[in-house]
Amino acid sequence: MVWQKEDKYAYEAFLKKHKLILVFFIFLFICLSMRLFYLQIVMGRSYREVSEQQRIHNTYEHAPRGIIYSADNAVLAANEFSYVALFYPSERRWTMPDESIRELNKILGRNIKFTANKNWRYDTFVKLADNITIEEMFKIKEKELILKDISIIKKPRRIYYYPEVASHIIGYISEMRADEIEELLEQGYKIGDYIGRGGIEQSYNKYLHGKDGGWQTEVNAKGYKVKAFKYVPPEIGASVYSMVDLKLQKAAYDALKNSNTGRGAAVVLDTKTGAVKTLVSCPGFDANKTGTKDFGIYLKDKKLPFFNRSLQALYPPGSIFKIITFAAAVELLNVDTEKTIRCDGSFELGNRRYSCWYKPGHGEMNLISATAQSCNIYFYQLGLKLGIKNLEKYAKKFYLGQKTEIDLPNEKRGFVPGPEWKKLKSKVSWLQGDTVILAIGQGALLVTTLQMAYIMSAIANKGIYHKPYIVDRVVDFNGNEVYKHVLECVGRTDLFDRTWDLLHKALLEAVENGTGRRSRLSGIKIAGKTGTAQNPHGKDHAWFISYAPADSPEIAIAVIVENGGSGGLNAVPVGRKIYEAYFNVESEKEEQQ
Repeated sequence: MVWQKEDKYAYEAFLKKHKLILVFFIFLFICLSMRLFYLQIVMGRSYREVSEQQRIHNTYEHAPRGIIYSADNAVLAANEFSYVALFYPSERRWTMPDESIRELNKILGRNIKFTANKNWRYDTFVKLADNITIEEMFKIKEKELILKDISIIKKPRRIYYYPEVASHIIGYISEMRADEIEELLEQGYKIGDYIGRGGIEQSYNKYLHGKDGGWQTEVNAKGYKVKAFKYVPPEIGASVYSMVDLKLQKAAYDALKNSNTGRGAAVVLDTKTGAVKTLVSCPGFDANKTGTKDFGIYLKDKKLPFFNRSLQALYPPGSIFKIITFAAAVELLNVDTEKTIRCDGSFELGNRRYSCWYKPGHGEMNLISATAQSCNIYFYQLGLKLGIKNLEKYAKKFYLGQKTEIDLPNEKRGFVPGPEWKKLKSKVSWLQGDTVILAIGQGALLVTTLQMAYIMSAIANKGIYHKPYIVDRVVDFNGNEVYKHVLECVGRTDLFDRTWDLLHKALLEAVENGTGRRSRLSGIKIAGKTGTAQNPHGKDHAWFISYAPADSPEIAIAVIVENGGSGGLNAVPVGRKIYEAYFNVESEKEEQQ
């Protein structure tokens, strides 16, 4: 009996032990099954793609960038091509035969020396020769039986047809920088890709970039090439059609280049749409040389050829700001246009004396004549009557201190000062002296050339602001329109009709009999305002802003000649050259008195 009981206990222990083993194996089987399900079903597609990527290697052929056109379909930027000869090592052929090297040297007339390394892997290819001509490429193709291990790919090179003249509108391209790689790789770019810098090249880079092609090569488990089985042609980037009037662009650039300093900016806007017909910054640069040693010379040039003065440079507006003081005074002070103020050449405020630009004084000035002759004394007193709050309010009412949101990169917003800003910055209160200076566009007030063209276009439209734009449409490789600009009214300055009429009259008078008369054209009425902006860093800047034809405006212009001195003497002739090109007329040869 004792033994039977012991056998029973042993048998139960045996069953318990093996039951645990069985449970363990069942659990293991379930885990393995789940893992297999995860790998095969859940992650199968992903691993299959990884496997394909390891089996297939691409030898990339860079896509040419899209072509950039002017408004009249002139090509501003396109591509030239050369060819590159590549050798791709394989497990069976990791070096080129001597016969192939001799034949290649014979075709190219060069002495190509080839060195081999058995440790080459699939992510390496050997560049045998570049800058191969199309004739040499065809000769290599004819010798395919001998040169069967050589691949020929096209290498695009960006070419700009109007260097300097259109450099700041178009921009240029360069290879991705190290600090850009991480972000751009996520967007589908590859190390070694070129991207746009400045201008249209940067703003519309995603359209212009194109899609790379090349050879797809099958490699074995060791990573060596087995065969090349598919060629994917690169797809050129989309074509960009700009609104740039090439004739006006050339006229503006040449006029600025031949001005008394050779530095400045000019912007021409279509008053009905906001289209940028001209955007010039002088001096420009030759974008065809940005990949050469000349690039370093440009960077060191003290004239700053890469600096886009039309929308990046901030200048005091000087007397062209009197337009805004004028509008505020008519709106708020109900100025009697016939009432005069005497200008004796200077104005006293407290213990300080403020001068007029015309030292002998203009004599008796009313609102219209003071604007036409740009009399500081008259506008000092208007400024005092208005006060800083109203001047600041109307400056912002005309959208100063704000970006125009043009479709070009790196636009600056400018600055409108006020009592709160001065208190915060200098810990002192705003003074009446600050107000009289602001009334004539001096002090801490800063604007861009583009902003002043934008304002002048709005004045021509009695307060309606059209968003400036440089590109009208983008058309892809297949002829599909992938982008089209939509005309956009982005703001309005509401003034009484009387204010607009008086302002228009004063701007006409400024050209007919005032400081802007050097811009007069036979048969064309121009409304405009000159300015000479004091510059704490050197000689004064010369301004001229205008629109024409005055009675039915088509274009608005803003011109600044950096350190040019008098606006009437040095900025107005630049504007006149632009009008001559636009209207195809000759200017009156009359000297300013």
